[in-house]
Amino acid sequence: CAIALPVAKKLHDLGCKVTSVIGFRNKDLVILEDEFRAASDELHLMTDDGSHGEQGNVCAPMRRMFEAGRKFDKIIVIGPLIMMKFAVVEARPTGIPCVVSMNPIMIDGTGMCGGCRLILNRDGKKITSFACVDGPDFDGHEVDFDEAMDRGTMYRDFERHSYEETCNLLNKSVEA
Repeated sequence: CAIALPVAKKLHDLGCKVTSVIGFRNKDLVILEDEFRAASDELHLMTDDGSHGEQGNVCAPMRRMFEAGRKFDKIIVIGPLIMMKFAVVEARPTGIPCVVSMNPIMIDGTGMCGGCRLILNRDGKKITSFACVDGPDFDGHEVDFDEAMDRGTMYRDFERHSYEETCNLLNKSVEA
């Protein structure tokens, strides 16, 4: 939400009608609600557990709006890869341009490490891009989210081992 707010605010300040859909796991994680309310003509606040706003994920109000025939010039999606993937899936049948921010896969932001490599499917061709130098914003209809999420799990076992090893240092006694 912190990345989406300045975009919503600027569009609203320019006179665009802004409909914001923001989602969180629970009410304790909700941020910037008042700021989004001020920057939006319409706000849908979702929590996975229903502890604040409406229960569900961001796709639920999108689906309702599309089914009601609502029209939008552009959809801007910022958040975890899985959420962006399904928001794009929800938007795909409408033909509405969908911009996604691939910040979540960036590591150093310089183009040196290649950690933010992603595959775009453009006009039937697979194109390799880098979120840090070619983005971070991309046409969501072109992004291969499954490949990006698979790449993000390559080091899961190694990271889990390192996390457990480091965190378990706190459980060890100090010998003098």
